[in-house]
Amino acid sequence: MNILISPFPTDIPQLKTTNFISWHDVDFSGFLSLHSLFNFAQETAWKHSEELNFGFKKMSDAKLAWVLFGMRIKIFKSLPGWQEKLIIQTQPKGITGLFANRDYRMLNAQNELIAIGSSNWVVIDIEARRPLRLDHVFDSLRFVHNPINHVSRLKPRGEFPFLLNTYTVKASDIDLYGHVNNAKYIAWISDLYTPEQLKNHPLNEVLVNFLQETRFGDKIEIYADNVENQGKVRYKMQRKNDEKIILMAEFDWK
Repeated sequence: MNILISPFPTDIPQLKTTNFISWHDVDFSGFLSLHSLFNFAQETAWKHSEELNFGFKKMSDAKLAWVLFGMRIKIFKSLPGWQEKLIIQTQPKGITGLFANRDYRMLNAQNELIAIGSSNWVVIDIEARRPLRLDHVFDSLRFVHNPINHVSRLKPRGEFPFLLNTYTVKASDIDLYGHVNNAKYIAWISDLYTPEQLKNHPLNEVLVNFLQETRFGDKIEIYADNVENQGKVRYKMQRKNDEKIILMAEFDWK
C-alpha cells in the first residue's frame, strides 16, 4: 500500500476535502479519534460519488446502495488535534471482482502526509440485500485497468480465546440505511481498552472487513486473539443469536 505515499495520478478524477476537527471528533488525547477518521473518510467518499454521478440519490432511485466492505489505514504521523484541519484526498481506482476500490491520502494543515488508506465498496440491491456485479451497474467505474486491491480478506483462522465484550446495538449506532455505521465498530474496539492502554500503544495500521449487517437490538460478541493492545491483534465480532461473523479486523498497535 506504500504506493499511495506518492501523489495520485492526475488523469483520474479525485476530490480533496478540508475538514475542521471539532470537539466531538477528538478523544481523551485531544487528537482525532480513529472512528472519527473513518467517518471523515466515508463522508469524503460520499461527496466524490455525488460529483461522479453515482451518489446517494441516484442509487436510492435505482433501489441500490453503496456498502463499505473493507478499509485499511496506515498512520505515519500524529493525527490532527482539536481545532486543527484534516485534508483528505480520495480517488476511485476501478473494479476488482465485486468491489469498487477507492484510495485515500490524508494530510495535516502543513500539507504533510500523515496517513494513507484504501477501501472496498460493494453495491447491494436494497430489497434483496444482495451484492451486484459492478460492471453491470456502472461501466464508468473502470478508471484503472487491473487495479490493485490493497484491502486483504481476513479469514477466521486460528483461535480467538478472549471474549472482551458483548455489546447490544443501540439506536445511536444505526445509520440512514438502518444498520450499524462502519465507524461504530471501530469505536467498539477502541472502547475495549483504557485511555492509558491506548496512550501507551497508539495505532500503526488497521485492516477491517465488514461482513454482515447488524441492526438495533442485536447482541454482538467481540473476541480477540490477545487481551492486550500490543503488536498485531486480530478481532472477530459475531452475532450472539446465530453466531454469524459480522466483522474481522487486524489492528497493529505500536
